[in-house]
Amino acid sequence: MITAFIAATAMMAQAATPQAAPAATQPAASTVSPVVLIAPQPERKKARGPDTIVCRNEAVLGSRMGVKRCSTVGQMAMDKFEAQEALTKMQAKDGYHH
Repeated sequence: MITAFIAATAMMAQAATPQAAPAATQPAASTVSPVVLIAPQPERKKARGPDTIVCRNEAVLGSRMGVKRCSTVGQMAMDKFEAQEALTKMQAKDGYHH
């Protein structure tokens, strides 16, 4: 295994050394551009409209098992808004409003 590593390193070193060629035999137009490695781009999320159905796993209080809940994006946003409003009303009733 070590021998293969040494051999591979020697080959890479030989390939990395530029070969000197006379300027008269090598035309200027035949220059080679360096290779640029481009990392793969992650997939972009698809655009979601308010009627798109989305499923998510939600934790249940007092249980280790989650529940899969599916609804539209618009309905999830409305549920979140209503929960925030209910919390604000409860805190204002108890005297904890900001």
